[in-house]
Amino acid sequence: RVSINPQTLSDGVLAEIGRRHTSARFFEAFELARKVGFDCINTDLIAGLPTDTPEGFRASVDGVLALAPENVTVHTLTVKRASRLSFGEARAELALVDGMVGYARRAAAAAGQRPYYLYRQNGTLANLENVGYSLPGREGLYNVYIMDETHTILAVGAGASTKLRHPVTGEIERVYNYKYPYEYLSRFDEVLRRKKRVREFYLE
Repeated sequence: RVSINPQTLSDGVLAEIGRRHTSARFFEAFELARKVGFDCINTDLIAGLPTDTPEGFRASVDGVLALAPENVTVHTLTVKRASRLSFGEARAELALVDGMVGYARRAAAAAGQRPYYLYRQNGTLANLENVGYSLPGREGLYNVYIMDETHTILAVGAGASTKLRHPVTGEIERVYNYKYPYEYLSRFDEVLRRKKRVREFYLE
C-alpha cells in the first residue's frame, strides 16, 4: 500500500497553499505506482483549502476517483497553531466545507467505496472530520491501529516515530528518529542506539 496525496487537483490552489507539486506530477506518480506493481493506492484530498471552490473540489474528487484508487481519505482543513494559515484566513471556506465533504461521501459511495475510519482534530473547519473510504477488503488497517493504539507500529527513516505497545501491560512508549535527513544520517549511531530500546521494551 502506498499513499500518493494530491490534496487538490487544482494547480492554482496548490500554489496558494505553498505546495511545490502540480496535478500533473500527481498523475505521473500514480501511474508509476501502478506500473511498478502497487495494487493498493491511497489518495488524500482536503476540503476547504484556501481559494478552493465547491466546483473545484468536486473536480478533484471526480478526478481522483476516475483513477480507481483502492482508498481515498478526505480531510477537512484543520488550522494548526504552528501554521502560517490563520483561522481568519481560512474562514472564507467555512460555509463551503459541509457541501464539499457531503459530495465526497456520495461520490465515494457511487464508486463502491465505503467509510472505514473517522477521526476529528482540534481546529477543523465546521468541526467536521477526516474520513477514510475504501473498496471492500482494501482497508488501510494501519489507520485504524494508529488511532486505537492497539498495535505496535515500527517506523523507519527520517522523522519517523515508532510506537511500542506492550502485549501484556498495554504500556505505550515511543522511539523517535531525527526529523531532518541530514541529521538522521550524521547521527545514525544514535538512531541505532535508540532502536535497541525496541528489544529492551519487550524483554522487560
